[in-house]
Amino acid sequence: MTARETGAMSAPTQFRAGDSVVWNETLSYPPADGWVLKYRLLFAGATAVEIPSVASGDGYAVSIDASTSSAWVAGSATLVSWVERAAERITIGQMLVEILPDLGAIANYDGRTANQKALADAKAALSAYLASGRGHVAEYSIAGRTMKFRSMDEIAALVEHYERECAKDRAALALLDGGSPGRVMTRF
Repeated sequence: MTARETGAMSAPTQFRAGDSVVWNETLSYPPADGWVLKYRLLFAGATAVEIPSVASGDGYAVSIDASTSSAWVAGSATLVSWVERAAERITIGQMLVEILPDLGAIANYDGRTANQKALADAKAALSAYLASGRGHVAEYSIAGRTMKFRSMDEIAALVEHYERECAKDRAALALLDGGSPGRVMTRF
């Protein structure tokens, strides 16, 4: 068995709803031997989608048109692939994929990562804490109810934590885009 047959697929790990998607697969089960490659996209809360392939030389070509993907729900899904020949069926693999929202069809979208949202919330909390003028009050009780506030140092530490996490996110994205996440070194 090759790496392909042990679960690796060349399909994208993200699909944008409303976009056309095309990729190729080369397996040890060539179309010339009567094999047919099939895919199925499984959603947690929606109907599964069958994705056919066509023979392309010694491999397979997969093509999803924009009208098909426009009906997909944004979120996580599982992509499963298998080959069939007469009464034989062999599962090639499965992988988690992310369905991104169709930005051409939605009215509202917040594209920030969870870390970016948490950083914005932490900065807003720090700003509100400083603006309240109650920075010296750590805890108070009224009518048997107690309210305890984080200290300015704790909120600042939270801001610093999420700034580091956002930097890690940017570095990972830079690597995925083929760039360099950190320093750029040059020699003269």
